[in-house]
Amino acid sequence: MKIYHVRAIEGANYFSYKPVVRGVVDISEWQRKTTKELGDFNNRLLHCLPSLISHTCSRGREGGFLERLEEGTLPGHVLEHVAIELLNLAGDDVRYGKTRLINEQQQQYEVIYQYECKEAAINAFYFAQEILVKLLYRQETEVRELIERLKRIRREYQPGPSTKAILDVCTDRDIPYQRLGNGSLYQLGYGRYQRKIQAAMTDHTSCIGVDIAGDKQLTRQILNESAIPVPRGVVVSSEEEILEKFREFKGSVAVKPCQGNQGKGVSLSLTTENEVLCAFRLAESYDSKVIVEEYIKGNNYRLLVVGGKLVASAKRIPPMVTGDGKSSIKELVEQENSNPLRGEGHENYLTRIHLDSVVIMDLNRKGLNMNSIPLLGEKVMLRQSANLSTGATAVDVTDIVHPENVRLAEYASKVLKLDIAGVDMILEDISKSYLEQKGGIIEVNSAPGLRMHLLPSKGQSRDIGSEIVNMLFPQSNGRIPIVSVTGTNGKTTVVRLIGKILQNQNIAVGMTSTEGIFINGQLLAKGDLSGPYSAQVVLRHPDVQVAVLETARGGILRSGLGYDYADVAVITNISEDHLEQYGIDSIEDLVKVKSLVAEMVNKHSYVVLNADDKEVVKLASQTRGKAILFSTQLQNRKICKHLALGGSAVVVDKNRILVCEGSKSYNICNLSKIPIAWGGRAQHNVQNVLAATAAGWALGYNASQIRKTICSFGQDTIDNQGRLELYDLNNFKVILDYGHNPAGIREVIKTLKSIKHRKIIGCIGLPGDRSDDIIQKLAREAAKGLDFLYIKEDRDLRGRRPGEVADIIYQQALREGKKPSQMKKVLGEEEAFREAIQSAQDGDIVVMFYEKAGPLRRIISQLEVDINKQRLVL
Repeated sequence: MKIYHVRAIEGANYFSYKPVVRGVVDISEWQRKTTKELGDFNNRLLHCLPSLISHTCSRGREGGFLERLEEGTLPGHVLEHVAIELLNLAGDDVRYGKTRLINEQQQQYEVIYQYECKEAAINAFYFAQEILVKLLYRQETEVRELIERLKRIRREYQPGPSTKAILDVCTDRDIPYQRLGNGSLYQLGYGRYQRKIQAAMTDHTSCIGVDIAGDKQLTRQILNESAIPVPRGVVVSSEEEILEKFREFKGSVAVKPCQGNQGKGVSLSLTTENEVLCAFRLAESYDSKVIVEEYIKGNNYRLLVVGGKLVASAKRIPPMVTGDGKSSIKELVEQENSNPLRGEGHENYLTRIHLDSVVIMDLNRKGLNMNSIPLLGEKVMLRQSANLSTGATAVDVTDIVHPENVRLAEYASKVLKLDIAGVDMILEDISKSYLEQKGGIIEVNSAPGLRMHLLPSKGQSRDIGSEIVNMLFPQSNGRIPIVSVTGTNGKTTVVRLIGKILQNQNIAVGMTSTEGIFINGQLLAKGDLSGPYSAQVVLRHPDVQVAVLETARGGILRSGLGYDYADVAVITNISEDHLEQYGIDSIEDLVKVKSLVAEMVNKHSYVVLNADDKEVVKLASQTRGKAILFSTQLQNRKICKHLALGGSAVVVDKNRILVCEGSKSYNICNLSKIPIAWGGRAQHNVQNVLAATAAGWALGYNASQIRKTICSFGQDTIDNQGRLELYDLNNFKVILDYGHNPAGIREVIKTLKSIKHRKIIGCIGLPGDRSDDIIQKLAREAAKGLDFLYIKEDRDLRGRRPGEVADIIYQQALREGKKPSQMKKVLGEEEAFREAIQSAQDGDIVVMFYEKAGPLRRIISQLEVDINKQRLVL
């Protein structure tokens, strides 16, 4: 079983609204045998993973997959179920999967399943393949180890309780979020309103404040100078020095590394020189600078301050075990660590207790060791420090904190300039003022742990996630409007028009298209960037107020959508293109791909649909959004019915563009005033203008604001480069157009035929990844509409032989009635263009359906220079 590739599709996608893993496998090794033809394969599979018996599969009932195994199913399908079960056993909750044949000759299967943890899901695919191959060849299969590996991967990559609490609130408040990198850094919100968090640290957390909090001695000094009570302490760097200072304190001390966190290297209540030396050596292993300070007896409290306000407080209790009269301390710790709330590090609400050198030292001070057996009911404190990271527990005390203690904690967080701070106090009683008892602040922590407040061992859980999210987004949900435009043709023009409408209102627009990524009209990155990567670039840009995204089929199939939902979705048209790729073999499949844009909207969103396209207008019934239809005919039956029901539409009536809402209508402008409409002759651009007008209306702009843009857009060639890009050269015209499918070429030719000309000379070609059928249909349109054909090829042959695409076009053109004298194969794009221009006579139109426009524009520029020189000579 060969794996061709495995990848995660993180956005809503062709297969599911939720993230999925898509893998392609070759099962020819199995010789087309089903599970019932492989001897005792089913029994051995169920022995490895007995929980597979609960899978419903397509039968919709428990045991459905078992029935499929007994009836005989192919290994690709089995791989899907094994991968899903491995993930479930590792802690995911996955139900959906799908397997289908995508290449019968090579026995290639596409395997799809949902996931929660991307990294674990990808590994589960490979683990499932490993299990099946071993079962096929009757080799030893150890599933338990694979599940443990998946658990470790989930622990490494899934958000811990603190981060999850924040993300859960974001979900509830409709705040979008995305992980940045492979760690715990997240972006909340989009564009200009985005914020970033990393656990309990935000993008507004003071860097200086973090540095101060990380230096315990500096923190003590600054707090002391701010009249905040802190224990006396000094920094030492040798054993001699710490013993000298210990003697000066004349009482019990605490020893800790100067730089440190999570209670690492901390020793408390030290009373002898030997204890102090052992503690110094431990602390020195974490930092060369060691603090020795007076030990304050009392309870350990953590006060959590968010945005300058106390939101939670907990009494932290050092890790301990209770004797049963039979078990050793080590065994009692193992029993406590089996508590499902305990996990490694910060993966769960409590941390497993580790029997380290500090525990050994504290037990020795009590005359105990790991093998000691406590009496029934006897409580044994394992260490004196009360950090949850070392196994401590917590009791919520938020409601009883004395107001003066509240003010002290809030003051300390402000002194250090921390927007989120964990203030550690030692007091006998938190309900009494610090002014009335001995105690004070021993530490202030940046990025404090939230677990003790989210799920304390006793007391009320506190909604810390909401407190942090409310601080980050006091009024908004962090969103910016998203306009997503898809379709077969016209996407780039529509995106440009919408972007221009917004820019004319002084809105900072982030735009993606087949020409690149643009931020407020400035090119950020060049190339065909109409997929989810470029969408995320725009949504992560800190200046962007509105995102206008060209959303192409390829990006949807490869990686899903780059956003969660659009406020305005536009579908221009759907026709045959890119078939026989990614398992998309029919116009129905293509409609399903494009329809995702209409489906991934909210109830407040608008969906702009082409009522002149029978496939597109059907999508009005599949969307939650409010449909705005557009048509070049006011009397379009779909438009009439939609308006009668109180809907909205943008139409052409008597050469005027109107916005209609029920019985009301608003005049936008006459077609003669729209540069890219060519007086109404460029019908495809009329439709593009209608779509953009509808989107502008959906965004809340009025007729005057929309009119200003559509009546000026296209006056400069740069506005809509590559789309009916017109040059007048010495009594003949040159058109550059990105038409790359039959429908696109047909519309351009139709437009050119409507203007006065002698001949239309066309340079045509098509990418090699198009099917023979699509290439032949393009050749048919070109042969019918163009007077002379220069047949070229893209540089990127995409798997075809040199000349193969050109031959298909040439032969089909012959079948359509073109004579050899009316065609010429010139495979190089620039060479074909030069020949076409050289052959042009007065009144001709040369149209180039290009792959790369830049070199062609340079040829045109040089020709313009030569023409001007000739004029000067004359």
